[in-house]
Amino acid sequence: MKKQLYLCVDIETQMKQEDLQVMTARKGTLFRECEDRFTFIEKGAYARTVHPELHWHVLDRSKNGKVSVNANHTKLELYIPHDDYSSGRELADILALQVEQMGENLCETDMTTVIQSIRALRKEATC
Repeated sequence: MKKQLYLCVDIETQMKQEDLQVMTARKGTLFRECEDRFTFIEKGAYARTVHPELHWHVLDRSKNGKVSVNANHTKLELYIPHDDYSSGRELADILALQVEQMGENLCETDMTTVIQSIRALRKEATC
């Protein structure tokens, strides 16, 4: 076990009941947010907020990647094995081909409808 002493830190607490009193202990989780800022959340005090509109939904896949969307963003992920190319030019060609293939498929997609249906999940989750 390693002991550390943090001097002059800010700690925010989230408790189920009253504040933490002197010489009392609580079970929970301590998060270090940055160099001198911590948050302690007592077990059972944190009500997890579910945001289904922020979950990623796959729009299209290719051999080496996928395009996903949530209510706020569109994400392109490409995974090219090193064995598939031997130069930067070959890698660029593979990337361009993958993006072009997925782009052709996405041209037929009504993005307004897709995004509206994903954003509607937010309203359903709060009702």
